[in-house]
Parts: sequence; structure tokens; C-alpha cells
Amino acid sequence: MRWLDSADQARLRALSLSPRRPAAAPGAPGRHRSLARGYSRDFAQHRPYASGDEARAIDWKAYARLDRFYVREYRAEDRFPLAVLVDTTASMAFSGEGRGAKFDLARRLAAALSWVALEQGDEAGLFPAGPGAALPPRAGSARLPEIDAALTALAPSREPDLAAALESAAAALPPRAVAVLISDLMGDTARILKALRRLSAGRRELLVLRVLDPEERDFPYEGSLRVRGLEGGEILIDAAEAARPYREAFRRQDDAYRASLRRSGVPYAVASTDAPWHAPLARLLE
Repeated sequence: MRWLDSADQARLRALSLSPRRPAAAPGAPGRHRSLARGYSRDFAQHRPYASGDEARAIDWKAYARLDRFYVREYRAEDRFPLAVLVDTTASMAFSGEGRGAKFDLARRLAAALSWVALEQGDEAGLFPAGPGAALPPRAGSARLPEIDAALTALAPSREPDLAAALESAAAALPPRAVAVLISDLMGDTARILKALRRLSAGRRELLVLRVLDPEERDFPYEGSLRVRGLEGGEILIDAAEAARPYREAFRRQDDAYRASLRRSGVPYAVASTDAPWHAPLARLLE
């Protein structure tokens, strides 16, 4: 495993990932109680016997009292699909001095989320927000190595921009998935927020984990600085003059994301390339 070692896995055992909304239909067994009815040990209610019901579900004590057949219904454990979306747009390749790239942090987080879901008996899939092959959610011991290999094969690309990439990814997601977006959220804030609303449409649930390098937040540069735009092109700027407006613009953007996602009930956390990644992941899954 390139993106997750045994020490990481040991720390992840304390985490769990559960849908906040009950599942609408029974699936294969996982660890999440559904409103669907099954025959596990968690009793829900009685209902009259109907043709096709299993004989083992009949409550014979109720029959002795009421002289009618009743079936004991139980809450079924339901497996949910986790869809991990990894931003593969160009800005994810950025790395500050002496630190790894945001994209490597994103891949490690994607592997960790997949491990948590698979370990608890659920399904995990990988959906690049940008170029790259998708893996639909599946369960089983073979899925994590497949996701690990797919993450290794991904690479940031200049096309398309993040908003367009998210729109495309939304169309490919399972309708009742728990979707976790791992992204720097760099780009047109209004368009990205619109795409995030589509990601969480219908019965899907969305969580957002932003990955940043501290240089993007603090802008610690001095002297003349050559800056490349998100869509290409370079300009030469004076770092001292640009620092204050840049920091203010960054703060406004982050505030906009936090406020909009909070109103929508979407969990949001930030992971940084200069800090351990386990803590923000735990905050996201609280």
C-alpha cells in the first residue's frame, strides 16, 4: 500500500463513517441501521403475516394470544456506498518549500477514507474531479489495493477547471452515496458552490475536506514574484504590495465556503500539508 501504512491503519480504527440520513432501501449487510425491514436481532415492530413471508419470522407467541399470524420486523443493517472525489485539477500539484504536494495529501486522505468504509463492511469507490478513471463503489478486501493503485495513477491536469470537473463528477455518482470531496477549492467560488450543491442533491450526502499549503493561506513571499494563473499565463508582481489584498481575498473565499456549507448542513474541515492529517479527518467524521 503506497498511500496508507500499518501505523495509519491503526490510528484509523477509532474512526467510523455513517450516513446521517437513514438508507431508503435494503442493501447488502453493513453496520448501518436502515429503515428497511430485515431479520436481524434489532426488533422494530409487528405486522400481519403476508404471502411470501418466511415462516421463521412468525411470532408464535403473538399467534397464541391473538389467533392470527404476525411477523416480527427488525431493522436491517444496510451497506452504503462511499464515493471519494479527488480533485485532479492543476492547482493540486502545488507544494510549498520543504513540504509535499497537496495532491499527495489528498491521495493519502482518499485512501484513509476508503479504508474506514471498507473496514466497517461498506463499499468504497474513487471518482476523480478532473481527468482520471473512476472506480464505482464496491466492498471486499480487494477494493483497497485497487483504489491505492488508481490513486497512484492519477495526476493533476490543467483541464478542466474545478467547477466543470465537479459538475461532471456529480453526474457519475451513485444516487444515494455518501460523497466526500477532497479538494483545494481553488477557482471561481460561486461556480464551485453551485457544483457542490449539485453534488449533495437528492439522497446523496456530501462532506468536504479542503487541502491547503500554508503558503496559500499566509502568502509569506518577498520581492518580485512570478505568478501563474489557474488557467495559464504568468505575471510579475511585487509580493509586499500583493500580500494584504491576497490574504483578504483568501479569507473571504474561505468564509464563503464555510458559511454556505454550514447552511446546507455539509461537514467541512481543512487539512494542511504542514500538519498531521489524522486530526482534520477525525473532525470531518465527527
